[in-house]
Amino acid sequence: MVDENKQKNKREQWKKQVMNNLKREAVKNIIAGMGDLARLDAKVKNTYTVYIKNGRMIKQPTNGKCVVIKGKIQG
Repeated sequence: MVDENKQKNKREQWKKQVMNNLKREAVKNIIAGMGDLARLDAKVKNTYTVYIKNGRMIKQPTNGKCVVIKGKIQG
């Protein structure tokens, strides 16, 4: 009986871990897709995208040349 409960608990923990990993992967895919959509939208409207990378704000025109925006990022 005790061994069955331990196995059941381990299975439940494993299920939770798998589900959390799947959720993380889904969120990563959604974020990546949104970035791609933003770049496509900027290309269609002939403007630029702005994003934060390594604590710096980056402005990327449709030609692909990245420009670091100087100034403070307010959080």
